[in-house]
Amino acid sequence: MMKETQREWRLTTRKITFERARIMAILNATPDSFSDGGRFFDLSSKNGIIDLNVLEDVAAQLVRDGADIFDVGGESTRPGAEPIDASEELRRVIPVVRALTRFNLPISIDTYRPEVAEAALDAGAEIVNDISAGRYVSRDDRFALVDERRSEEMAQVVVRKRAAVVIMHMRGAPKTMQTNLRPYDSGVVQETLDFLRQRRAAFVEAGVEPDRIALDPGLGFGKSYEDNFAILRNAGVFRSLGSPLLVGHSRKSFLRETAARYDVARNVAPDANVARLDALTAQTSVALVARGVDILRVHNVAATALALELARRAGAFES
Repeated sequence: MMKETQREWRLTTRKITFERARIMAILNATPDSFSDGGRFFDLSSKNGIIDLNVLEDVAAQLVRDGADIFDVGGESTRPGAEPIDASEELRRVIPVVRALTRFNLPISIDTYRPEVAEAALDAGAEIVNDISAGRYVSRDDRFALVDERRSEEMAQVVVRKRAAVVIMHMRGAPKTMQTNLRPYDSGVVQETLDFLRQRRAAFVEAGVEPDRIALDPGLGFGKSYEDNFAILRNAGVFRSLGSPLLVGHSRKSFLRETAARYDVARNVAPDANVARLDALTAQTSVALVARGVDILRVHNVAATALALELARRAGAFES
């Protein structure tokens, strides 16, 4: 029997309910993210200082557009990205988290480092969005194997700070995850499901309350073009684990490739500019909500919010 998905997600100071899908707005405090790197940086400065006035203007517009959550990231996790050290990540994200607290929206910190998560939670964040699903081992600076015996460092941070957490599936590490892709032994959907079940159980065993956990199947993280669509078609399967489901599909390469294939079939030059990618993201958002996804992590909040409103009015889904 499928476990009923919880309809509330408990954060540090509040709860998020899912009478409708929620939109998580991406705010990358990075100079090199794949589609919006450097958005808030004064690149003329030697150290790349973040312009908080620009950031706050953008954040205010995201709130008007319909954002429900801010997601702050300080390290690019695009395929092939070089990692940065914890001190640089902290330098980038902590001022951003502090600046965003004035908007009274829940803030998520997109990090796999426990020390960065803890500092961001102290600065006002309430959610840890961990692409490694707690597998990063600080003392060794590596991503551990799933079945390896070790201290659950990230889970312990979440417990101490009474935070919420997003546990994501990723095969490999960002720098190499899209090189030498190989088929999933039991199929990408089943293997991702098994991984998320195992890591969710590990967080609960470490003391994280189940209603503080959300799950993300990790589109684009160690997955081929067809793998991503298998995840999309079967998104509802992950609800069987009982946690809210988050999907980050915004401007990803499988959307770009779909547009290119479509253009080639029509014998026109491929075109995948940001506006078109945002339209494709919004269209995909509607399909995901129809399959039971609770949280959509996107760059262009307005486009997705409008697409969901049109779909709701047309009867595609209740929320």
